[in-house]
Amino acid sequence: MVLFNYGRVRLENELKSRNLSFVNGLFFVDVPIDLNVKRKDAPIIINDVLNAIKNEQVSVDIKKIGQFKIHKVDNQGSDIGFGSCPPAQRIDSPNIIHQNIDTKLKIANEQLGSFQNHTIHKKILLLVNKYVFGDDISDFIEALTYSYNELLNYKNIDEIWLQIKTWDKFFHVLLYTRDFVRSFDQCEFQSTEQSVLLFEKWFCPLEKLGDEYKERLFIIFKKLLDSKKPCQVFKDKFVRERMVHLSDWLANEKRYKDIIWLVDKFIDDPDPEDPQNYTGDPKFNYHEVIAKGEDPRIITSVLGNLAWVIQKLAIQKDYITIALSYVKRLFLHNNLYMKYQCIFPLIEVANRRQSLDGWGKRPYKGQYKEFHHLVFGLVNLVKENPNYKVIAEKICYVFRYYQDLSTNEAEQVLDALKITDESADLFIYFGIYRQMHYWNQNVEFNAEKLSSILKSLIKDRRKKTSGLRLNIAWHFRKILDDTPQEFNAIKSYIDLFLEHPYEMHLFMDIEVIIIKSIKNDPGTCIQWYNLLLDRITEAIGLRKHVQPRDGILLMCTEGIIKAIAECNPDELVEVMGKLVNLWKKGMYIGKSKIIFESYKLIKDEKQKIVIKQKFRKMYDSIRRLEPKLEKIDWS
Repeated sequence: MVLFNYGRVRLENELKSRNLSFVNGLFFVDVPIDLNVKRKDAPIIINDVLNAIKNEQVSVDIKKIGQFKIHKVDNQGSDIGFGSCPPAQRIDSPNIIHQNIDTKLKIANEQLGSFQNHTIHKKILLLVNKYVFGDDISDFIEALTYSYNELLNYKNIDEIWLQIKTWDKFFHVLLYTRDFVRSFDQCEFQSTEQSVLLFEKWFCPLEKLGDEYKERLFIIFKKLLDSKKPCQVFKDKFVRERMVHLSDWLANEKRYKDIIWLVDKFIDDPDPEDPQNYTGDPKFNYHEVIAKGEDPRIITSVLGNLAWVIQKLAIQKDYITIALSYVKRLFLHNNLYMKYQCIFPLIEVANRRQSLDGWGKRPYKGQYKEFHHLVFGLVNLVKENPNYKVIAEKICYVFRYYQDLSTNEAEQVLDALKITDESADLFIYFGIYRQMHYWNQNVEFNAEKLSSILKSLIKDRRKKTSGLRLNIAWHFRKILDDTPQEFNAIKSYIDLFLEHPYEMHLFMDIEVIIIKSIKNDPGTCIQWYNLLLDRITEAIGLRKHVQPRDGILLMCTEGIIKAIAECNPDELVEVMGKLVNLWKKGMYIGKSKIIFESYKLIKDEKQKIVIKQKFRKMYDSIRRLEPKLEKIDWS
């Protein structure tokens, strides 16, 4: 059970505005049950959590709030959820059933052994279910697999049946035959209707027992299929999904030819259904989910899981060509969910496309031409259907590798993918960095044109592009975090952001960029900071007092003021004047002691004395409004 609280909701709302492209996987953050988060604290808490995830921490302590425990739920996806989980223990039904029947199996074998009459053709053990959670047949079969070795030695139990009572009748299910387990153990399997049905029921429980059992499963699996397709033999699509996952074990064993056999068998599976003939629960119709622009956030269906098998082939240089051919077949599926899933192996093909025949040649030739047409087929799909945002989002990952594009191709890509905020880094790459790469290829590329596209997007004030602009600012911030020497390459673009009216999340990133870069280029950064403060003043306008709900805040004041005092004290008084005016409007700008005592960092003694006096006047003016203000050491 995950408990609800409003503090968690506030954090989730704050998280929606952040770029999570660096988050590798799905994470659950366990927050204090009595969590209370103020609006102004939410951005700071989210920053701490994101940094903790980035640094692979399992927890982070938030001052005055408590410990946040971080759990990685899945390696796929890129998302974070918050909740408060009270201590709980999962009910292990198969183990409970096993504990109840294990000794009874031994007793039953002994008792049935006492019947020596030759007229007895079959000895049957009937299990009568009285377990309140025993409503899943697979739990009983899994419980039997825990006694697998014992069952091999029991000579007197020919069959085990389960009796289950519903509200008005009894029904009986065959769980086990001695012939089935013996023939499975010896890999001498007879393909009868009963044995196939038992193999289907026992497949998942046996798979859990380890590699030795997976080997037997695979051998028998191949014998049962022979010239047939899995869907012709096994009707349970969920079991077929698990059969597809034998590829995990095969990949660990580097048995790629067996993986190819498996893919060939499943590539035409009817699950998922053609969207025009969908018969299931509408909430599980992932074709429609994607058509509405939503992310299904689930790997399901036989073919959906098969796409991840193909990905395993795509990361192997020797099998990238056949992986590409499989991706092409998945892309032809009418179900949008499959077009979405085929992108994941395509990302790996894009990463290793140099291994494709025709790499680096223009016009496109051979396998590289097939790859190019497939990728741009997806680009055209989202261009013609702007609602398919989740598909556009995943295509962005393809173009983080596939970057040797011409001017026209890059324009097509950016024009189609602008519907997703995930494309921000592509606008930056093609607008600034693409011109430095792929000189060895005969590809026409006009850097000015792509730079102009990036600048136009940053200057665009429409609401529908605000998320993309915000992500571009975040990526600039990340670039400077990783490679500060890129400051000159991107500073002309930062100027354009400051032409916009104040927007909290955008200007938070600009503020971080300023504090990261101010010592390298104080003149430019102080100019940006002055503009930032001007935009905040404009946003406040004629309001007498700033409220937390107004969404106006400063995060890095102390560090920036100290840097100005050290690097360019001539600008200090003007900046402090603007900050004091904001303070008088009720805005929190930082710790007064640190800000006002920054004058001590001024190297020129005469200038230090002059600025100290001006600082005292400013301080006195706000102390009269707020008598409890921290005392400043003016000595």
